[in-house]
Amino acid sequence: MSESLNKSQLRQYAYYALLDHFIGRKKGKSLTIKSRKKFYDNLFNDLKRNGEQQLIPIDRRKDLSDAEFKEKYLKRGIPVVFEGAAKEWDCVKKWSFDYFKSLHGTDEIVMADQYKIENPYEKLTLGKLIDEINQGSGKYYRFYPLLKRHPEHLLDFDYEWLRSKKNRFSFLEAFQVFMGGDKTITPMHSANLPNLFTQVVGEKKWVLYHPNDTAIIDPDPVKGIYRSAPFKKKEGPFNPFKPDYSPPYSLFNYTSGYSVHLKPGDVLWNPPYYWHAVENVGMSIGVGYRWCAPLYCYQLAPLYAFLDTMVVNPPIWKSLKFVQKDANLIHLLEGGMLKEYLANQKA
Repeated sequence: MSESLNKSQLRQYAYYALLDHFIGRKKGKSLTIKSRKKFYDNLFNDLKRNGEQQLIPIDRRKDLSDAEFKEKYLKRGIPVVFEGAAKEWDCVKKWSFDYFKSLHGTDEIVMADQYKIENPYEKLTLGKLIDEINQGSGKYYRFYPLLKRHPEHLLDFDYEWLRSKKNRFSFLEAFQVFMGGDKTITPMHSANLPNLFTQVVGEKKWVLYHPNDTAIIDPDPVKGIYRSAPFKKKEGPFNPFKPDYSPPYSLFNYTSGYSVHLKPGDVLWNPPYYWHAVENVGMSIGVGYRWCAPLYCYQLAPLYAFLDTMVVNPPIWKSLKFVQKDANLIHLLEGGMLKEYLANQKA
């Protein structure tokens, strides 16, 4: 896949990203308002000359060896699907919404949604959530720390297979379960942790954009370990599943990306810093297996890896701690709601 921005454009956007990170987005934009307008006008014209957007299917590979995966995909930061690699794992054979409700329905959970202005977090039981999903509530529970709470489910995975795909110099690991109904989505975002995502129940569509296309998304400075695409319209960030290329999202019409439709048993390699949006097809359960590989992140995206280790709120060390415990707490901390949530826990 060809990159959308040339080296000169990448350097210029890097200047804006550094400025926004260290003096704040609002002040950074006010100091560079004319040059940014010129930058984006020129970028739009350059991209338009190259033609309209193409979404390229991600490679689907059967019997992909560790050596080839690491050389062709991991080392170069290119996504790939291990097609059907998990189809014989117990998680794919046994799991369902009813299965989780019967085993862990009394688990108290917190659902945090950084995209909601009102009631951005909700405390309930897993059983109640599953009932509401079955009733078509449109809820999507992200980052359920299943294996942290119930480590016996590690036996439902080929753990050694997953670990064999990790970078040499890495630490920390976390399993995070995602549960949602038909057509529920996660808007465009990126993260600095490598991710092997196993599709367990149902199906899921993904659209991904290269980290060098960050200028097109133009996010606010990073918080913790995630970057979120900004709301440039009241409907939300750009939605690649229902694309609207009218301003201010016109650049996406001329930006190439990757697409994939995961089936049960597929495992997706999602490299760090790739922008991606996800839509569930039917009732869906998936599991992300993540780890931390700082040197690898610097090799793939030195600018963003550098910014992530500088002053951020919450600090990256605290975010990584929450990744292992419950990543929903990161979003509460970002929004200044963690103290309120913890106080309600004690009440």
